[in-house]
Amino acid sequence: MEFHCICMAPAVDATVTLPRAPEGRGEVFKDVAEETHPGGKAVNVARWLALRGAAVSCGGLLGEDDDRLFAAELARYGVADRFVRVAGPVRRNETIAWPGGSVKLNRPAYPALADVGAAESFVPPSTAPACGGGARVAVLSGSLPAAAPPDFWAKAAAAFKERGWTVALDSSGNAMALGLEAGPDVVKPNAEECEALVGFVPRSPEDFARATAALREKAAHAVISDGAAGAWFDGEFVPAPDVAVADATAAGDTLLAEWCWRVYGEGLDAHEAARWAVAAGSAACTMPG
Repeated sequence: MEFHCICMAPAVDATVTLPRAPEGRGEVFKDVAEETHPGGKAVNVARWLALRGAAVSCGGLLGEDDDRLFAAELARYGVADRFVRVAGPVRRNETIAWPGGSVKLNRPAYPALADVGAAESFVPPSTAPACGGGARVAVLSGSLPAAAPPDFWAKAAAAFKERGWTVALDSSGNAMALGLEAGPDVVKPNAEECEALVGFVPRSPEDFARATAALREKAAHAVISDGAAGAWFDGEFVPAPDVAVADATAAGDTLLAEWCWRVYGEGLDAHEAARWAVAAGSAACTMPG
């Protein structure tokens, strides 16, 4: 059993915690706390899978300016580093949080980069069977740099599937829509991201059922996260527990990682795995970063 995660837009995730909610324009806060963590959607997935004991590697593009930070983080969790280094820093994303609320600022990845390389080049070269003869799962996750063609995830998904990998896709917009056409095994949009895939944002149980049916015409499994409410797994709703939210960063990534681990790593039924996944995603919300 092995996992390989592709992150084309790693980020340093910063969480700035305010003592109270902002009250007006021009307000200055001096009593703030800040934490920073190496991140990016697929990096978050890889880290969680490693904590579960999976054999996991992570690749994609990594800015040379932040090489030491990310290399140390991957080594700390035992994630094999297969990143391609490019000039400059990774992006910096910031969550500004206060009791009862937050805002998030996501910056673009590698705006000066001219070329990301062929999608097929990010598939690990080994053609050997997975460890122990189990499944090999590729998680293609996150946004793409401006230099990447919109069909990058589609080509990557097709290349992995040609080599016998199970593919999970978690992105957004046109890149996600085109990636879905490659027939990934698992697709994980949130409710808002469904609009680019099925033409509407699901709000009611009937909407989520229609969205799930449309997604499953292209993917074997459809996981639709619905914020603090919970998530829909192949049409079954699993409510989230009520937790004190410190920072929602990586909650969806943790949910996807846990579901993949329970299904492909432990062989649980997809619906039983869903309860573990929602619990894990909710737990992630209780911690900064």
